[in-house]
Amino acid sequence: MSSSTTYAVLVHGWGGSPKAWDTVRFPATWTTFAYTLPGHGDRAQEGPWTIRETAEDLADYVRSVVPAGVKPLIIAHSMGGQLSMLLNAEHPELVSGEVVIDPAYNGGDSPEELAETHRNLAELHCDPHAMMREFVKGAFGPYLNNDARRVILDDIERTNGQALVDYFASEYLDPGAFGLKRDTPNVAKRRTRPVLGFYMTDARGNAERECNPEGLDVSISLWKEAGHRHFMHMEDPERFSREVVEWAVQHGLADAGDLLSAHAEPATVSA
Repeated sequence: MSSSTTYAVLVHGWGGSPKAWDTVRFPATWTTFAYTLPGHGDRAQEGPWTIRETAEDLADYVRSVVPAGVKPLIIAHSMGGQLSMLLNAEHPELVSGEVVIDPAYNGGDSPEELAETHRNLAELHCDPHAMMREFVKGAFGPYLNNDARRVILDDIERTNGQALVDYFASEYLDPGAFGLKRDTPNVAKRRTRPVLGFYMTDARGNAERECNPEGLDVSISLWKEAGHRHFMHMEDPERFSREVVEWAVQHGLADAGDLLSAHAEPATVSA
């Protein structure tokens, strides 16, 4: 790379905040920014709350924090993966590579799974924060320590309840949504930048490979050990950052020297 630093923009998921990245140590040579979705954290009263409008908000954020002409890595968790996919597809000038952690696409679309999605939306309308607290219970496993669990639950409470409802509908059920497996390729096949996906099962990893255009460079990191769940970057932040840096170096998106400094001093993360 000609640049002396690698830029990365971190995108949290549904009901989260930049606090989810606090324990992830990137190389000191990286310049890293943590984006806050509208309706979340310190932006709880800001809207609107749809995937496509928030993806444009993220694009504006990237332009505001990354020097002109520099393409950052976009590192995204869960619903953030829909945002990073849209940037990859529609704003490739803002993306050097895309890293997704158990992203919220390629979702089940059988009649039974669709019925469950509609039930989830109905529960969100009744009490969005209660539904979210119940929802994340399935994401808590033995690798997630108590501090990380507290961060996740606190972030949920700080998220605007109506934002939780609107984003969920925008992900899966609204016109133009691409979170279901049948719809994901509509956006994924327009990607041009390389993708690294963190998944827990072969099925999910294979779905990532299959939804993208033929010839796109797609790498999969499978965390198949029993107990790894949705918040992999918070379960084992050292392993996560190491694999991201190694992938970035292998693809010419970071300098080889970054491997040596990856765990010496943490990069400064700006919100």
